[in-house]
Amino acid sequence: MDSLDTAIRLMVIGQILMISLVLAARGPRAVSIPLVLLQASVAAYLVKSSVTLTAALPAVEAPVLLLAMAAPYLVWACANILFEFERPPIWVMILFPVATVAMCAFEIVLGSAPVLVRTASIGFSLFVVLHAIYSIVRGSLDDLSERRRLFRLCFVSCIALAAAYILAMELVFVGQDTTPSWVPMTNTLLIAIVYLAISVPLVTRPADLLPDERSPPEAANDPGLDLAEQEMHKALLEAMENRAYARTGLTIRQLAEELGWPEHQLRALINQRLGFKNFSAFLNGYRIDEARRRLADPKEARVQILTIALDAGFASLPPFNRAFREAAAMTPSDYRREQLKPADVVTQLRQS
Repeated sequence: MDSLDTAIRLMVIGQILMISLVLAARGPRAVSIPLVLLQASVAAYLVKSSVTLTAALPAVEAPVLLLAMAAPYLVWACANILFEFERPPIWVMILFPVATVAMCAFEIVLGSAPVLVRTASIGFSLFVVLHAIYSIVRGSLDDLSERRRLFRLCFVSCIALAAAYILAMELVFVGQDTTPSWVPMTNTLLIAIVYLAISVPLVTRPADLLPDERSPPEAANDPGLDLAEQEMHKALLEAMENRAYARTGLTIRQLAEELGWPEHQLRALINQRLGFKNFSAFLNGYRIDEARRRLADPKEARVQILTIALDAGFASLPPFNRAFREAAAMTPSDYRREQLKPADVVTQLRQS
């Protein structure tokens, strides 16, 4: 059993190396670097969880251990880059790497971490992976690309759920002197299946999986649109002119029902014809344009930025700030200061 387990692990590590080399050579840097790091952490886990491989590589114990423990966070980070979900609070972002380094130190210095510490670390890692799963599933309705929506399902079904299962098994058997032989074998087979299912889209069409935001559509008589699409596009533009985008929580299903068009056709128009990969990016283009106009208007110099963000359709200030920085390469406050001339502001304040 041990020799079979070791053989499978080495085979999967070889597969990981091959995929990493292809991604590094062909994949866009924004996604290939974190994915290569994730694959390195999975390979490190395969080494760390094998007595045979660990004994054969004593000189690299510390980096292998650190990489293996970082796997849950890298799963979350790769999912965030691919699917752009909202980040958790900053204390969560800080706590995880600190806990990972602390666990690694315990393992190296003491040989093993106390049961309570290890249980807390595994539990937090499981929380990080479950947050990734929840965020991917929640964002699938907003994704306009059918290929990316299928990839979301594949990512959740394979990587995230496999990571959650492995962490759950570690949590069940934490503190025990021995682990049933079927547990590491099952974990190894799961990882092998994951890479078989996930490597093809990552290697063959990585550009389709990257986030992409473009400016709002320009004209309803785009020669690239057929007559039916032009009618739908015209209705869509009219809805945006009537500030449909300013409704917080607006979904593409709701908009399609209001326009009287099938949802799948509206998805195809915004995605394939207008070039947006998610509905939020489409709406945010209009929301940010409105915010820019108001921030540059001396008459609204005394209006709070939060009020402008909420009026434009954002649910809170952090998503607005993040979207604005991506669109304007500066914060809303800096944009307002740059656009408003002091003399104009003083004149307006006197008049009011």
